[in-house]
Amino acid sequence: MAESISKEWGVRIRTGCRVSYTLIDLNGESGRRNGMASMALRSPGLEAVVLPSDVNKVEADENGSAHVAAVTGLLERLQEAWQGPPARVVIRKGLPPHTGFGSGTTTAVAIGRAYAQFADRSVAVADIARAAGRAGTSGASPNLIERGGFLVDGGHLNPDDFGEDPKRYLVPTRYAGGGKRPPVLISAPFPSWPVLVIIPNGNQMHGEVERQFFARTLPIPAEEARRTAHAVLMNLATAVLESDYTAFCRAVNFLTYESYFKRKQIDMQSAQVKFLLEEARRGPEIDAIAMSSEGPMCYAFTRRPQDAVRRLTELRGEGVVREFWFSGARNVPASVDWIPALEDQTLVD
Repeated sequence: MAESISKEWGVRIRTGCRVSYTLIDLNGESGRRNGMASMALRSPGLEAVVLPSDVNKVEADENGSAHVAAVTGLLERLQEAWQGPPARVVIRKGLPPHTGFGSGTTTAVAIGRAYAQFADRSVAVADIARAAGRAGTSGASPNLIERGGFLVDGGHLNPDDFGEDPKRYLVPTRYAGGGKRPPVLISAPFPSWPVLVIIPNGNQMHGEVERQFFARTLPIPAEEARRTAHAVLMNLATAVLESDYTAFCRAVNFLTYESYFKRKQIDMQSAQVKFLLEEARRGPEIDAIAMSSEGPMCYAFTRRPQDAVRRLTELRGEGVVREFWFSGARNVPASVDWIPALEDQTLVD
């Protein structure tokens, strides 16, 4: 869009959140590390706009406010690198932070993508992720912004000195920096199964707490990494591709209740999260349940929605669950659109 016209226009981006089934290889003896099985959900979703401004500024709703500083820094770096125009960024609908929705990476990369269009730059999402210092562990959020659906990425090639100090490289994404984006191994639409999103009263695992957890837990035993990789590639992914609900639920429950690293993640969570997961395993209401990343958010699958809602309502009354709702997979990429830069942005649908 020509500069004279673009002063009257902004850019809006809408995308889903990222939920994680599991990181795949947290041992690294194979020569690669990390990798993730993940998917995009419609709700909660992210919506942000990039508008003309005389100076850079970032505004956000309550959820998005956790990422204002990071987005401001990224905006300034991109503007300098691209010699782009200043912009006003408004995060209209932010993702709940530190809950398991991939909010930090998704927010930064999505807004960087919107600013690239605003600045009339054709830039790969992988380059934006590097500028944001993200995707150093998993490429889930950047890849899902481009694709949506269900995704398995192949992690990172180990550096030559990995064996000397694996803990140096087996770290959370915010400490891993922006590396080469992991390759996509499997990318497919997720079946039309409803997804029951559950927010229990749990611990928000981020920052130094998360870094210390990785440091004392990793590397995991090589045999456990192989079990997880086999479950992801031969059970979880195949069930998605074949729309086999029974096999899918069996694979999800294996990753939740039997895989080594996920059990360690659950051990760090609150009594309420552990109780929820045990209730899901014992009761007939839930067919399968997963905890995304370190949680506390869980997501579940059920053929008995009325019974599931009834039980979750009881658990909410008991202080185990804070909120829950039905969502579904977002099987399309992020939408990036030009919008008129109106003073009253509520007029823009």
